[in-house]
Amino acid sequence: MENWRTIITFTQPHEAHFAKGLLESEGIDTIIRDELTAQVNNFYSNAIGGVKLDVKESDFIQAT
Repeated sequence: MENWRTIITFTQPHEAHFAKGLLESEGIDTIIRDELTAQVNNFYSNAIGGVKLDVKESDFIQAT
């Protein structure tokens, strides 16, 4: 099992999906965390540290 690492955070979930699409088009697996919490109430996004885009630890250098 591989570790995942956050490469960037966003305030809005749709912003994370744009970046996710770009990374996945390059063959990099991604996970978006805390997306649903931010969708329920936009003000929660700042409280939880934003919507996080994670990549596998082994892909971190390529993703950045």
